[in-house]
Amino acid sequence: MKKIILTVIILLHCCGLSGLLFAQGDFTRIYHPIINSAELAIVDTNYYEALDYYKAAFDNVKKPFAKDYYNAAICAAMVGKISTMFDYLEKIVEKGYPSDSLRKDIFFHFVADTCKRWEKFENQIRFIKPNINQELRDSLTKLYALGSRNIRVPLTADLREYFVKNQASQPTFTIKQNGKDTTINIRRVGFIDSLYFFNSLPEKLRLQQDSLRKIQNELFAKNQHVVYNTITKIIEDNGFPDENLIGLSGRDSRNVSRDRASFFFAEQNFNNSLLNNSIVLDLFSSSFPAQESDISSLINQAVRDGKLLPHHINRIYASRGNFRSREDINTSKNTSLNVFSFGKVKVFRFQLDPHSKCNTPEIDKKLSKSYWQKESLGEYSEAEINEKRLDIGLETLADAYKKAFFKAYPRVFIINGGSYQTELSYVSSCEVLEKMLKEHPFIK
Repeated sequence: MKKIILTVIILLHCCGLSGLLFAQGDFTRIYHPIINSAELAIVDTNYYEALDYYKAAFDNVKKPFAKDYYNAAICAAMVGKISTMFDYLEKIVEKGYPSDSLRKDIFFHFVADTCKRWEKFENQIRFIKPNINQELRDSLTKLYALGSRNIRVPLTADLREYFVKNQASQPTFTIKQNGKDTTINIRRVGFIDSLYFFNSLPEKLRLQQDSLRKIQNELFAKNQHVVYNTITKIIEDNGFPDENLIGLSGRDSRNVSRDRASFFFAEQNFNNSLLNNSIVLDLFSSSFPAQESDISSLINQAVRDGKLLPHHINRIYASRGNFRSREDINTSKNTSLNVFSFGKVKVFRFQLDPHSKCNTPEIDKKLSKSYWQKESLGEYSEAEINEKRLDIGLETLADAYKKAFFKAYPRVFIINGGSYQTELSYVSSCEVLEKMLKEHPFIK
């Protein structure tokens, strides 16, 4: 199937129909499906095939996503196409990614240390001046700070006095240490607002606290509306602020743990909440009430226009129900199927109890493998879910599961789609172990 898709794409280019695709401009049709094929080729470690898919996708649109350039550059490096690798890395720098961050990257710092042409390339990209709107970028950063600011209401004199008096008597709890009861004092540090350490109060003070809480909620709501109105005006005046408009952030990924380095790279460099397109999702998902307005059409259009990755919309659904309330999502099957909540797998590793020994010679080999369990789809059919996922540019469930399995181990690639949860299960006996292994297919 992959080869058929790639052949069709090549024929369209050869027959002069690529311009028709480009004119259409719907990323959910002409870009993301091809990128999905490229990522599946990466999952299968077929980097030559992945490069072909990436080239086909890049030829279809004017401004591909930086994370896809990044993955394509890794594939090029894997197969020894160094010139192609440099071309794709240069595209990332043109989007505002700091050139010096490439040498700090979890993958490319190895290339920088071994490739003789790297120093010349690095000197060249230092002169690239990204065409980004720095003023808008700074405004969004300030708006994000405003939206995430804690609202603090000063305590009344009576509440302050009550707190000072009660702070003198620190609460305690008792634990066993070396067979003896030991009393531990709970250390209290400064208080933040009227809700801190006030669980039970005299009637007069409780009324004061309720009044302060009401004031705090009103200030918070006012702040939410300011942020919401500002971001919608920004989109109206400038279009959706994507990575081409406000640029990318940089990060030294080697400063994080080796096991999670690629995860932090993916989150911080290209999905960073402060310095690229997803800042809008953060502002929408956390800075206005659920009943405020339905922004699904705005977000969906941004995906189709290539300004937002379809996988990022999950941030909206995972927040406070900005598209619609959680109750609606759970009860209205026909109109509100949340396709972003699907694509989950649980990855198991089994460990035999140290006191148990099995005579099966293959037991160690079996224990070295990972096993998986797919999510329950509930009342929905896989075909129904796939139809809605494909409509917004997402991969099918089967492809999402493949990507989830792939990401269960640290990777240098940035692969969206599918999610996983790991679990280590201790098994008491060989018999139970054999039964559990049979119930779960393993990941090759």
